[in-house]
Amino acid sequence: MTATVTKLAPTEVQLDIEVSASDLNEARERAFRKLVKQHRVPGFRQGHVPRRIFEQHVGAERIDHQAMEDVVPDAYTKALKEHNLEPVDRPKIDLERVDDGRALRIKATVAVRPDIELKDYLGVPIGKPAVHVSDEDVERSLQSLRKRAATLEPVTDRGIQAGDVVTLDYEGTIDGQPFEGGAAHGHTTEVLPEKFTPGFAEQLYGAKPGEERSVRVTFPAAYHAQAVAGKDALFQVSVHDVKVPVLPELDDAFAKQVSEYESLDALRDDVRRRHQIVAEARARESMERELLGVLVARHDFPLPGVLVEREMRSMLADAKDSVENAGRSWEAYLRSRNTTEEQLREEVKGDAERRVKAALLIEQIAKTEKIEATTADLEGEIERLARSTGRSRGAAVEMLQHSGDLGRLMDAIRRDKTMAFLVEKASVTEKAPEVTAGPEPSGDETISS
Repeated sequence: MTATVTKLAPTEVQLDIEVSASDLNEARERAFRKLVKQHRVPGFRQGHVPRRIFEQHVGAERIDHQAMEDVVPDAYTKALKEHNLEPVDRPKIDLERVDDGRALRIKATVAVRPDIELKDYLGVPIGKPAVHVSDEDVERSLQSLRKRAATLEPVTDRGIQAGDVVTLDYEGTIDGQPFEGGAAHGHTTEVLPEKFTPGFAEQLYGAKPGEERSVRVTFPAAYHAQAVAGKDALFQVSVHDVKVPVLPELDDAFAKQVSEYESLDALRDDVRRRHQIVAEARARESMERELLGVLVARHDFPLPGVLVEREMRSMLADAKDSVENAGRSWEAYLRSRNTTEEQLREEVKGDAERRVKAALLIEQIAKTEKIEATTADLEGEIERLARSTGRSRGAAVEMLQHSGDLGRLMDAIRRDKTMAFLVEKASVTEKAPEVTAGPEPSGDETISS
């Protein structure tokens, strides 16, 4: 086999591969030996049919086709290795028979990774955000835990106030006609203005169990349901019951109720520790973003169009999932932005190019520094995945293999190790302290009755 390479574009090449007649004949013989074990021919034991007889029954074309299926991928892989090429997409293959079909010429056109000349990727100047967890952060989390542990007591001596939990029926109409999503029965919710269409909650204040109210509102122009956006609606509301959340005392008994800790001080320390972990992770992410921004700006090389296109499709798919998960149609979202999907593609193109460029840079640095995902790294990630999903290690591995995510996990490990290496080697300057609030402790936000 011989192979030559022609550069068609900065990230596209053509491989011209010639398979000799002798190599092609050997491939046909291997194909025959493979196929003869799979077919039965009357009068012969399976696998012991002479080739001439086999060709009469099955066809020489079947052997030739199998030989092509075997020899073409093998020749292509060897040519890539010989010329040190890294494809980023499937090749376009053209086959040509020469010398009366005794030899084979393969023309493979494929997009490849660009040549990247690394520049000053060590010692990159970046700022490290100071991590600060305030007492207020901790207290907000404790108050959130109190709210989640609250019980509900019926209200008998007053009407609805902000923060009450009510059960009600409502039926809405626009111009006298009901509309989709405008009615519910036995609906339980916390009465807070931010949870309702503007003006709705305030018109419920003072209502007592058994009372009915007429509530008039105007849906915002940017409301997620385009069919009612900007329109006036009338709701007939029937209040069934009103309850007030009763928060537990912030003491050791509360700590035992909501956690594994025996004292409030121990719970408070754990809340602070978790805030600290989140704040440090955010600081790390900030450093990595800044470092990548510097590296992307320092390097200039052509990007494979197929990778940019792939990233753009991924970004649009993520955006569409996010919109639809929020209960809004993709078409309504586009209308609300007065744009089209094609225009949105152009909007995200710059970000897609930066992401592809950053990914190629990290891969090149990993290769230069010989950073790899080890077996121990992979085992650690599999164990974490198993714990987080409640699966056994074997089940976690099977899930990764079935979904095709094992390779992506290895790539992610390699990327994370490379970013850790670059941050470690960076020239880091401490930034001024900022108060950063971490997320509230995980838990069910529904108030129990």
